[in-house]
Amino acid sequence: MRTFEPHRVSPMPNEPSHRRSPLACTLLLGCLLPTVSHAVAADAPLRDAPPSEPRSRYFDTPTGTAPERAAVPTYIEPEDVPLPTGAAVAHGAFALLPVAGVWGASRVGGDTRVGATASQTAAGMLLSAMPSRLLFFRPAAPSPERWMELETVAFGGGFVLTPPLAALGTWGLGELAFGKSHHPGRGYLGALGGAAVGTLLGVIVHEALVKLSRPSARLKSGRQLIALGFIGVGATLGYQWAGGGPRPDGHTQ
Repeated sequence: MRTFEPHRVSPMPNEPSHRRSPLACTLLLGCLLPTVSHAVAADAPLRDAPPSEPRSRYFDTPTGTAPERAAVPTYIEPEDVPLPTGAAVAHGAFALLPVAGVWGASRVGGDTRVGATASQTAAGMLLSAMPSRLLFFRPAAPSPERWMELETVAFGGGFVLTPPLAALGTWGLGELAFGKSHHPGRGYLGALGGAAVGTLLGVIVHEALVKLSRPSARLKSGRQLIALGFIGVGATLGYQWAGGGPRPDGHTQ
């Protein structure tokens, strides 16, 4: 009697998965390579790109039309070139105005001593010399936004500190050295108001001279001294007018 044996199926050779992985990786990389190459080519900067448009000579202003790049000026120091003739004449003309203001202060309040008003103006200029430098501060910051913040803070600090110190110098010398005024309290308030007006005029004159002097950087200290003269003269005029001149019992000689 024949015995039927169950049919034995020879097992299929179990192909390891790691043998198929190199082929799959090769195909996958072949599909991704063109895409990656295109993306890299699109994002890479062009080496032969044309130079950007020339920027302003005195203010670094972005010329791009992208909306995210706002045109914010950045300060650049002017060049050391000869001063234009018109600018030199303007410097001399504006320098005469504080001198005329010293003489005009001697005609106000009944005190005709030019030496006294000149000394009071010099005292106001001396005390306000340091804080007034903040009015003309131009920080060199890499960020335009940071540059604007520093300039705003410096100008605000200079405008707050300069008039009180100029008024104190003018008022103090007038009261101590040239006889007490009729109204000392009003005299200081007048000097304070005059110094504030002189500060505004000094800043305006300084910026006008800077604009006329471009591209020259010469007479930088002279422009600041002219502006400081406006501050001192303003304080003296206010003091002489509001103080009412020296008292009769004060020494006026």
